[in-house]
Amino acid sequence: MRNHLWTALWLSAFCGIAASSATASESRNTNFLFACDGTNKTITFTASGLGNNVTRFIQGSEISLFENRGGLQYVILRALGDPNKQLLTLGGRDNSRSDQYQGFIPVQTSATGTVTFSIDGVCSGGFGQVQGNVTVWFF
Repeated sequence: MRNHLWTALWLSAFCGIAASSATASESRNTNFLFACDGTNKTITFTASGLGNNVTRFIQGSEISLFENRGGLQYVILRALGDPNKQLLTLGGRDNSRSDQYQGFIPVQTSATGTVTFSIDGVCSGGFGQVQGNVTVWFF
């Protein structure tokens, strides 16, 4: 009888882990815009609903520009504004970049379940503006 109880507990625990892993990936995204005037712009993006005071893992990210008339110098996506948590970089000739990381990047959520990201960019003057979309995938 005791072996059947342990088997039942083990199976329920294993099945519970397997079921939660299948739906563990989720994403957050935002649109951004900055003017092309030759100065650095920083846009802050707050991902919410990620669980209060927990460690979440970033498994990938993407930047896609849907308005780029030239003059772009760079776009950089960072987690928590931390230069050690740089996720993606676009150069002058890029319009999109996506990466699924080999390892996860841990981030601590706030007491309200948020993680803040920064999008830095520069575009030379005379080219209007740059608009794009950022997506971050969490595990």
